[in-house]
Amino acid sequence: MKVLVLSSYGSSIVSSVGRCGDEVLVFDEKINPEYIQNNNIEYIVSFGYRYIITPKTLDAVRGLAINLHISYLPYNKGAHPNLWSNADGTPSGVTIHKVDEGLDTGNILFQKEVPINESVHTFSSSYKLLVGEIERLFDLNWRYLRTGECSGWRQQGQGTFHYAKEADALMPCLPSGWDTNIADFKRRYLEMLAAG
Repeated sequence: MKVLVLSSYGSSIVSSVGRCGDEVLVFDEKINPEYIQNNNIEYIVSFGYRYIITPKTLDAVRGLAINLHISYLPYNKGAHPNLWSNADGTPSGVTIHKVDEGLDTGNILFQKEVPINESVHTFSSSYKLLVGEIERLFDLNWRYLRTGECSGWRQQGQGTFHYAKEADALMPCLPSGWDTNIADFKRRYLEMLAAG
């Protein structure tokens, strides 16, 4: 099978796919149905891909497209899920889900809650932890995912969604950027909310 990995940092994903004997093509630019057809792509794995996969592109792979998202869906769909799980007090985790016409709304195929020790971790270190967890979850389950027979389950409840620009309002609470300790961020964030 020929698999397209849409990612700029998916080397471990490529290794997992390759171990099953699948041919892998890695790309991180915008794709369209013609790209899929011209390259004989049969399956798409999206991991940190910054473009929306269109319905016509999904049709070109007969819906065989999954996304690896570092949040515990339905919470923290969209951008900066690691930041928002801490700001909103929602669970941290990782999810492999089917790609559909929405943004991070497809059926959940595999999922794991990942507790983060906020007194120890920064946003950078917790991000690395979550990336490692999603890579392991994918590696353990690619042989099942590749068959296209996993239907998963519908996401339950509203969950949360955030656009990238929403993070701008939280930047004053991140004095060291993504290297800010999470407990320190939470303290500053609560103070900011209290100040109105």
